[in-house]
Amino acid sequence: MADPATIALAVKAAITAATDKRTWKVVGVILAAILTPFILIVVMITSLLFGTAEHNNSAVQLTFHGGAISDKVPEDYRQYIKEMQSSFTNLDTAITKITPITEGSLDSTQVKAIFYSLYFGADSLKGIDYKTFVDCFFRYEERTRTVTDDQGNESTETYTVAVPLTSLTEIYTKLENTLSLEITYENQANATEIYYRALYGTGAQNEGDGFEGWADWSPEQLAEENDGLLVTET
Repeated sequence: MADPATIALAVKAAITAATDKRTWKVVGVILAAILTPFILIVVMITSLLFGTAEHNNSAVQLTFHGGAISDKVPEDYRQYIKEMQSSFTNLDTAITKITPITEGSLDSTQVKAIFYSLYFGADSLKGIDYKTFVDCFFRYEERTRTVTDDQGNESTETYTVAVPLTSLTEIYTKLENTLSLEITYENQANATEIYYRALYGTGAQNEGDGFEGWADWSPEQLAEENDGLLVTET
């Protein structure tokens, strides 16, 4: 063990080094060298997430609410938006056909948000049975009622009503079983985020988000974005 005199000298040297500005400059340089790569990584990831969220928000707004698609949008992505808009028209038609027997109110925005989450960017939307998809948001019930004919005779008849489902768990389970789909947690989280963006504009900081960042877009980026579409931006 060191003697007291040696310890005292060591403490004095440590104090002198701690108060020496040159020592702190060296420490600062070392810390900067260590931390700079991590800071740059964080900045890059944040920038990518912001760009992805902006792109996705623009696509959601155009798909749900229409508008002119910027010339900066790549042709593939432009086609995805147009195909989704066409699908929304087909969904509206399917919903309209069920409306006469609907008892209650169906949230059509929710139907479209889930469809968007599951199918945006798909290789092809041909062959999708929109009526079957929409049926998954209803529970069909048979009921009876008493009717009176022109002669005053009463009789009982059976009729069918379509009751909109309110449980997302029930809706997703029905979609999986009916359409043989695998709906992940990410799909469900995306659908919820898309729903709020479409209905309330949540996540859109400035009205009229543009497409200035589309120049660097690529199909590979789209594939990555679709795996976590709009999940990271709240």
